[in-house]
Amino acid sequence: MKFSFIHTADIHLGRAFADIDYELSAAQKEILGKAHEKAFTELCEFATEKNVDFVLVAGDTFDDCEHDLHSRLVLFNNLKRLENCKTAVYIVPGNHDPASSYTKELGFENSEYIKIFGVNLPSEPLGIKNKIGEDIAIIYPFGFKTKEYSASPCKVLEKSKSSTLFNIGLIHCDKSGDMKNVYAPCTEKELLELNYDYYALGHIHKPDTGGKIVYPGTIQSRSRKDTGEHGFCYVTVDNNRIVSNEFIKCDKVRYYDLTVSVTENETELDMVTKLQSELSGLSSGIELVIINLTLEGICRYKKTSAEVLKQELSTEKIVVSNLTDNSVYDVDVDLIKSSGGMLTQILAAAENDLTVISEETDKELAELFKFTDGVDKSLLENKAVLIAENICKEIYGGEND
Repeated sequence: MKFSFIHTADIHLGRAFADIDYELSAAQKEILGKAHEKAFTELCEFATEKNVDFVLVAGDTFDDCEHDLHSRLVLFNNLKRLENCKTAVYIVPGNHDPASSYTKELGFENSEYIKIFGVNLPSEPLGIKNKIGEDIAIIYPFGFKTKEYSASPCKVLEKSKSSTLFNIGLIHCDKSGDMKNVYAPCTEKELLELNYDYYALGHIHKPDTGGKIVYPGTIQSRSRKDTGEHGFCYVTVDNNRIVSNEFIKCDKVRYYDLTVSVTENETELDMVTKLQSELSGLSSGIELVIINLTLEGICRYKKTSAEVLKQELSTEKIVVSNLTDNSVYDVDVDLIKSSGGMLTQILAAAENDLTVISEETDKELAELFKFTDGVDKSLLENKAVLIAENICKEIYGGEND
């Protein structure tokens, strides 16, 4: 029997973005303010278009226990759309929105289609049907009653008990094996021993969709720690086997940590135009991209300050929140050779056979350059050139690079 469902988690409705220590325009602030709401709305629209049999939400639907009015309305309006299409929704509470926090009315207390385990549904295995009333699966739920749960959920979850239906674990947990945390810690081995056909997990924000133990990740980044693409899983099952598990992107704001080499650029204009093109590619299909940018490599030209570069690379769709310049300047060796004095002598020592340098000096250089004893002398030579370059920058103010 064939059916399909959506697996999502960590929606975090009501979330205010963290780590905002950079300037944003009014339009960009509005994008951030509505990002989680838009991502969830897009998920529900996708579920309606695909006419999936049910939607699984593996915890942290809300960002905190307060469940503010706007967040409740966003949830209500979207779930009502699914309910009207006779699409069932099964939710387990997470550590951000434990069952004890569901004290405010959501409007689905007696719904045939919207079920929250531990709130308007017992926290025990539940058989579910497709839209034409056929038995298709059993859900084994685990959610948080309070904000913390320090034991493995596998100790209370029932093992698979059907060989004819598709067995799904709907679990908010941390499968990293760190048994000291308070977020339902467990191991992958423990989960597999439950013998489910699909593990719909929540809690970890980075998508991990390989195999049958799945974290879809959060549908929308919450801070700069949640880098890369975010969305949900669209799963198709046939004869109790997973036919496909497609990751569907729905995030509106995306964070990137990007490192770019400037070595191949001949001019600063060349560097900036190439960067603009690369950043523009990252923003395709996204309302706002926030980038932590690092420059590396050898620079053959004098660069504008990092603050000016950030401004030039930022647009209404792209925010370079931080720019770290780890590139080094190329050295005009002929200038150093002709300058005379100490710099000429340092460079001459680097270019000549360094074996004539005393053993004591060799050790001092190794310590200075943070190399071990016996290092290739060509490496010391290259390092000496870089030292000369830095001295040049101090003396000439970088104007003769």
